[in-house]
Amino acid sequence: MKSRRRSGLSLVIAGLLGMAFFWLTDPHYGPFGRWRQSDEIIDLANQLAPGTVIGLAGSLVVLIIGLWLMTRRTV
Repeated sequence: MKSRRRSGLSLVIAGLLGMAFFWLTDPHYGPFGRWRQSDEIIDLANQLAPGTVIGLAGSLVVLIIGLWLMTRRTV
């Protein structure tokens, strides 16, 4: 029982860290992505948008699985 909750907690933490990473490094919305001051920032944001969306979606799936594992009760 404790191992399932511990695994769920580790997945929740991994999901949150993944979401934070993809948001922080996004050139359009993230604060670290905006440090790049160049004329090609719009092109860079458009090129990296699919990777950011897929990364955020994958991190959200990991987060949801972790939450589901933490709420399950053993019989």
